[in-house]
Amino acid sequence: MATLLLSIVSFFYTSIYSLQFQNSSGATINVSSFQGKKILLVNIATGSSRVSQLDGLRQLQQQHGDSLVIIAFPSNSFGNEPRTDAEIAQFCQSTYNSNFIIAAKGSVQGAGIQSIYHWLANQSENGDTNLAINADFQKVLIAKDGSIQAVFSPKVLPMDADITEAIAINY
Repeated sequence: MATLLLSIVSFFYTSIYSLQFQNSSGATINVSSFQGKKILLVNIATGSSRVSQLDGLRQLQQQHGDSLVIIAFPSNSFGNEPRTDAEIAQFCQSTYNSNFIIAAKGSVQGAGIQSIYHWLANQSENGDTNLAINADFQKVLIAKDGSIQAVFSPKVLPMDADITEAIAINY
């Protein structure tokens, strides 16, 4: 009975797999193409004091590439992203040899919020929490089933044991 009730309740939430976003080249990416893998969502800014975390994201993607998708969402929501989409992609590639997906620049809070961050911010859509993004390089780990597994402070480095252990948990 409890399983049936949980299924009925979760029916009313929006699946992250129904969402899509634009990458930095303008192509539409369907999140459904990542089903069965964990997804690490990170709002980035190339002018942030935490920009060196891009190297850690590259290492994390390289280490867990078969089971993890990292999506970087450039944002000027905190005043640290002056570059255009093309400049951001070039910077990430030339400076950090990035190997993760870079979304088109957009807002992660307030007016014009990107669809994935709107989903994260609304418990009525994600079924879990009303997540507030408070700074650049906040990280959200999505479990293989599409639920929010963990949220990491911008201070937590990508290769920190808290993140790598959460990725290793098999759900």
